[in-house]
Amino acid sequence: MHISLQLDATQISNLVYAELIETRDQFLEDMECERPGIFSMNEVYDKMQIQKHIDAIDVLLEWYRDPSA
Repeated sequence: MHISLQLDATQISNLVYAELIETRDQFLEDMECERPGIFSMNEVYDKMQIQKHIDAIDVLLEWYRDPSA
């Protein structure tokens, strides 16, 4: 079975935006639950790396519009 799917630029932007939000939320949850081991078994270093990724996602979110806006 072969299925063809076409997405326009707006649909792709909406998907990217939603995935960025979901990833950011997961990183925030990981920070709150104090689960080391995502980037390192050292909790302090791990939290630093998680925060760097959250900051990077925040920059990306500025590039994409909020689909609900």
